[in-house]
Amino acid sequence: MRRRALVTATVTMLSLVAFAPASSALPAESSDPAQRIAIKDIRWEPCFEQPPAPEYARLECATLKAPLDWKKPNGKKINLHISRLKALQQAKGVVFTNPGGPGGAGWSTPLMLVDGQRNRLLDSMDVIGIDVRGTGYSTQASCKRVYGPYLDPRNRSAANTKRLLKEAKKFAKACQNSGNKRLPSKYVTTAQTVYDLEWIRRNLKTSDNRKVNKIHWIGYSAGTWLGAYYARKWPKHTGRFVLDSVVDFTSSWRVSDDSQPKAFQKRFGTFARWAAEYNALYGLGTSQKAVVNRYERIRKAIARSGRIRITDSNGTSVNFYATDLDNLIGQNIYSKNDFVPLAQTLDFLSMVTLEAQARSRSKRLPAAFDPDAGETPTYINITCNDTAFGRKPAQHAAWTKKNGARYPLLGYGQIGNPCSQWKRPSGQLKLPRPAGRGLPKLLLVQSVGDPATPYGEAIRAHKRYKNSRLVTVRNEGDHAIYGRGNACVDNTVDKYLIDGVYPKGDKSCQGLPLPVPGGADARAARQFDPLRSLEELSKLTKN
Repeated sequence: MRRRALVTATVTMLSLVAFAPASSALPAESSDPAQRIAIKDIRWEPCFEQPPAPEYARLECATLKAPLDWKKPNGKKINLHISRLKALQQAKGVVFTNPGGPGGAGWSTPLMLVDGQRNRLLDSMDVIGIDVRGTGYSTQASCKRVYGPYLDPRNRSAANTKRLLKEAKKFAKACQNSGNKRLPSKYVTTAQTVYDLEWIRRNLKTSDNRKVNKIHWIGYSAGTWLGAYYARKWPKHTGRFVLDSVVDFTSSWRVSDDSQPKAFQKRFGTFARWAAEYNALYGLGTSQKAVVNRYERIRKAIARSGRIRITDSNGTSVNFYATDLDNLIGQNIYSKNDFVPLAQTLDFLSMVTLEAQARSRSKRLPAAFDPDAGETPTYINITCNDTAFGRKPAQHAAWTKKNGARYPLLGYGQIGNPCSQWKRPSGQLKLPRPAGRGLPKLLLVQSVGDPATPYGEAIRAHKRYKNSRLVTVRNEGDHAIYGRGNACVDNTVDKYLIDGVYPKGDKSCQGLPLPVPGGADARAARQFDPLRSLEELSKLTKN
């Protein structure tokens, strides 16, 4: 649901969502540059020539021109790619969706609601998917290809720390100086994207040809940040907004990133306890400590040999480094549904690194998936442009060393954050901070054990944004809950989005149980792609 991985030339940093608040609004005379441009007719066409499923056939797609820079609305233009599922009955309204990232391609997000059988919502609302600027089929952001030596962030000798910071700086420059004239990095920000959303609203009509005065919203992860900023900027056009898996949109990207290593380490502990229950299947250990120790042994073996070479089922080989193991685990503890295939992958890696017959064993895993190339550059540009990082490189190195010692899975790798080396452009478009009283209603949904957007993020945002309700999902650690089978959450959200029933107070729901290997879990495991965490690595580094 969100940008899952950020890979530098040398280290893997799992960063997720949290937006830096811009402190001041636009001057009144330029508060709505979207009003200065004539609206366009949106031409909808089928998204698929051959839909992968019959129920996907009715998804329509379109492209809309938007200003490159909303401070100059009549200047150069970029493309925004959007999709629509028309209401099966008369449309009560329009729901915008966002999968997170920031920068996740969102044109297919409405289909997630089809898969989640949110039939009552799909009957009564037009659902809109959006590839935000920088990603998907919209005008793409890009970073130059970065080549550099592999460096393990756990090695904090003076020489290696210096090299790690140098590589992070090189990666930052590769994104800021990409040479992308169609979409320079300084225009990939939350503020510019929020104006894009308003521009889309102005041009839209409902499926029965009515003007769209208000939009409703389903935003996951970084989409909670984006939705909150839209609500703050255009309250008159804000309908019923649902923010699922909350970034503290009242704070900054760095503060949010800083909270993640602890949350991921805790979630890894949940996975390790689960894997220990099924030691007979996976052989990873009979206790949480034993499973964590097995991971550390695998990692040490990979680091000692420098790398291992893995060939996918298509015959493509990639180098697999110790930090790739950290990243693979981080990516696959977002959802309990990935626990089974993650355990299988760790079992495989254990065999090819630790067992005596490792050298003779075929190192083959399923084929890697290649996502849209713009997602990682968009993620980097938004988080770095929006946020004053607040730590000098040497301070950042010291902080990540300390945090890594406590939360080794991802804490050390944060030294590779290019925002620590970013030169923020001046004169950027700004938005007011979404905090305080008198703002539109928000419904927040948050699982207690979410590793990507820790529970404390939602608590802080809820406290500072006074007109909000919080649905807490207990005994749950998944990231992104609505539409995933939790009846308590699904019904609460549906009643609000469709019927306008806003909870009278905060609410608590119980989470879903962890998976039992076999049956549906086994079928899901056969479709698992253990190399998906390497997709950006293969693009940004030499193998």
